[in-house]
Amino acid sequence: MSDNSSTNKENALSAAAAAASAPSTEVLDHEHLRQELVKDKSHHLKNGRFVNPWPSFSLMPTLEFAKYLITADQKAVRKSIADGKAPAVVALDKTKIDSPSPLQLTWLGHASLLVQIDGINVLCDPVFSQRCSPVQWMGPRRYTKAPCQVDELPHIDVLIISHNHYDHLDWNTLTEVSKKYPDIKVFSALGNRGILESLGFKNVSIGDWWDEFSVSVPGTEGSFTFACTPAQHMTAIAVARGIFDRMATLWSSWVIQGPSKRKFFFSGDTAYSSTYNNEAKAECPVFKQIGLLYGPFDLSAIAIGAYGPEIMFSTMHVNPEQAVRIHEDVRSKKSIGIHWGTFVLTGEPVDEPPRRLCMEMDARGHPADEFTVLSIGETIQAN
Repeated sequence: MSDNSSTNKENALSAAAAAASAPSTEVLDHEHLRQELVKDKSHHLKNGRFVNPWPSFSLMPTLEFAKYLITADQKAVRKSIADGKAPAVVALDKTKIDSPSPLQLTWLGHASLLVQIDGINVLCDPVFSQRCSPVQWMGPRRYTKAPCQVDELPHIDVLIISHNHYDHLDWNTLTEVSKKYPDIKVFSALGNRGILESLGFKNVSIGDWWDEFSVSVPGTEGSFTFACTPAQHMTAIAVARGIFDRMATLWSSWVIQGPSKRKFFFSGDTAYSSTYNNEAKAECPVFKQIGLLYGPFDLSAIAIGAYGPEIMFSTMHVNPEQAVRIHEDVRSKKSIGIHWGTFVLTGEPVDEPPRRLCMEMDARGHPADEFTVLSIGETIQAN
């Protein structure tokens, strides 16, 4: 990021913060700040690919990362699963889902969510296959079952895909969604249109960071805002969909605001501060920006797992302590931990993320239920 771009962004953030006490200028200040953020394209490379433009991102060499994937010691996580430490899977609460509160969330395992807000149903990163892999005969296999399949969900109005990794964009599940809802409104980040349209979706909107989309849904009053917001992640050879697509598609978090002004934040897949080659312990700045522009949030879903060993994975995933910082940065009133308890992707014991989350919430003086976890299939309503 250039010095001028950084200075302009800091000035815009300061101006918006100073004006926060003036409700009459709220909309103007929001749009002024958003436009300043939109101008920054430091995450775009000249070759059409993308990068995390912050010191908090420091990528381990590909060969070292590949070596880990081949030689990874997953004894601790597999023992914890064998010892019965995996999260419970419960039947969907049809009463709550069929008669939802103004804002509620059902965790469908890993980063898969059913979000119900102001009368619409939003499906985020649905993965119901047995494996998050290009094929179903090899690759990470579920150790907790999916709580449902597509046909068991209520009518879906909107689909959000945070990025194209197999544990977030599942060919089999999305094929089922597109067959049932070919005209569904789909949101994703730059570079993902082709794969989504190849799955049969006809109404795909692709966003860059800080882009907003206004959506009206038949049967509801008012409009919904879907905002494509930044995350610190990557799409690299070892875990992307092809040999030559390194950083060719963008990753994102998402914000949903309903006509009632209720707000939901979905972290997607993100990191906060890389351990590798980050002596200054720089932190990703975007979550404070998201919190200032869109917060406070009534409900958030924030990743807490797939971080061990942290020297390897902290550049692309968060640990529970960092997840609490994101909760604070975005100004979330209530958060649910996701991205754990479903697939063996890394080496930490399966029950470690929620335990560390609980300890960090206590250490930072937050009530335990302000940021907690659910059983797979469980529904929670925002206050």
